[in-house]
Amino acid sequence: MTIAAAALIGLAQSPASAATDVTVYGPSFKSGCSYASTGHFASYGETFTVYDKCADGWSAVVKVDVAPYKANGGYDYLIWNPNGANGSPVSVNKSIAEGVGVCLQAGSGEYSTGETGGGWGNWSCGEA
Repeated sequence: MTIAAAALIGLAQSPASAATDVTVYGPSFKSGCSYASTGHFASYGETFTVYDKCADGWSAVVKVDVAPYKANGGYDYLIWNPNGANGSPVSVNKSIAEGVGVCLQAGSGEYSTGETGGGWGNWSCGEA
């Protein structure tokens, strides 16, 4: 009984880790491309990475909404990858407290003007 009680105390004191990574995909309107963009949130280190997946003349962009969430499709910031489909991904490290929700939505747009296109994938959420 003493051993069982000690095991339960040990479990109660161990930290809970509910952090979850997220990957989202932006739709492509060019034949031959499965996706225009991909966005990834790595909960360990709070790193966002944006990939341009299609040589379609648009830059990859990801909307990021950190809890408390914005209403009506609002978001906290955009992360752009203007490097083109053959270029390198863009990674951004942020400081987000453990347990805070993070939602992403991938799409494409015109980096030079900051205009986002009409094609957005679904929102998907994880936790830092």
